[in-house]
Amino acid sequence: MVTKIVGHRGGSAGYPENTLINFRRAVSSGADGVEFDVQMTNDGEVVVIHDEMIDRTMNGRGLVKNYSLKELKELSAGQYFDSKFSCEKIPTLSEVLEVVRLLPIINIELKNFLPYPGLEKKVIEILDEHSVKEKTVISSFNHQSLKKIQEIDRNVKTAALFTAKTINPVEYVLENGFDALNIQFLTAEPEVVNKAHEYGLDLNVYTVNYYEPALELFQMGVDSVITDDIEMVKGVRKSNVV
Repeated sequence: MVTKIVGHRGGSAGYPENTLINFRRAVSSGADGVEFDVQMTNDGEVVVIHDEMIDRTMNGRGLVKNYSLKELKELSAGQYFDSKFSCEKIPTLSEVLEVVRLLPIINIELKNFLPYPGLEKKVIEILDEHSVKEKTVISSFNHQSLKKIQEIDRNVKTAALFTAKTINPVEYVLENGFDALNIQFLTAEPEVVNKAHEYGLDLNVYTVNYYEPALELFQMGVDSVITDDIEMVKGVRKSNVV
């Protein structure tokens, strides 16, 4: 098995996160997939943005859920990073899928610590519209939300997100019927990787931005490395091929 490289929030170093220009660059750079976050506007549109607040990555203030899509589209989603990206707008899930639909892996994180009623159903409907459901894994720290995904469509793959080392994470994932574990790179250990694979689970690791950890993860045989720097990790993978 060859460990896959997945761009985190697009994963193209030098470009603003979760923007169409970043996702286009991820595709052209040869990434195996992309990972990105979705939230919901007050008029029920699914948009791609990491933070619940727009303050960090957009030239506005407040919660995503308090804006309509039209209002968000009037703001810049790239100016915070560099003025040359000031024309970048917050993308919808549909807009991102149009760009990345041919990639082998699409990892959508439901960023719903705040309640977004109907988000799960809406995301699955959009996946169906773009015919990408079979290559998509839906991840979340909100494991109740992953259960809702299972209730709506058991054919959609789900990945439980973890931040800290967890007691018996593989057993937890199996008991809940999830398909994968997405774990923080500092918590990755060979025994967890091997146990996940023993039970037919995928194990994906985030956010891997340094050479040495990336090399160790390739040697462990994790299923995918999620990174902000696709090009760097591609170099690590190349050096690890014997």
